[in-house]
Amino acid sequence: MSAERFERQYEASADPWDYGKSSYERVKYADTLAALPSLAYARALEVGCSIGVFTELLAPHCERLVAIDFSSRALALARERLGELANVEVLHAGFPESVPNDTWDLVVCSEVLYYLDEDTLLRATHWLSAQLASGASVLAVSWRGKGIDEPLRGDEVHDLLSSELVRWHAFDGRRPGYRLDRFDGDGG
Repeated sequence: MSAERFERQYEASADPWDYGKSSYERVKYADTLAALPSLAYARALEVGCSIGVFTELLAPHCERLVAIDFSSRALALARERLGELANVEVLHAGFPESVPNDTWDLVVCSEVLYYLDEDTLLRATHWLSAQLASGASVLAVSWRGKGIDEPLRGDEVHDLLSSELVRWHAFDGRRPGYRLDRFDGDGG
């Protein structure tokens, strides 16, 4: 999926998916936080932070939270929203190819993995596997609807993750509109 598409969407609207006001998003964010195995993390990574609405909710539970996205416009909005939070770092990065090299206690991939093509999703799954082997928890959240031009559907992504990361699969939270799966690493 090209960054240009997202740049155009953020140019047209500062909140193209209505993250700030949508009841769907509020319920999903609450379910996402409730699905975490702990509410305290030393180092967390949020993949696909967009404008930082969920980042702001996750930040109080993290000593250090790195939020990444590949859209420059989204990151500018996220930095504006999160500027007061000293424990949050917002970075321009693609996933999985340019994730900051660090050891993570938590990796959150919310509403992002179905934008990856199959080859990139397999590389991402291998990267997530390495994080799990190091003790991280991974939480994936995906919309279950049919998109316009997303390469994959949310259920396809989660079925692949559940199959490839089966030894760490700790939680399956299917909802009518979205799906949450958590994987807990070897030390977590």
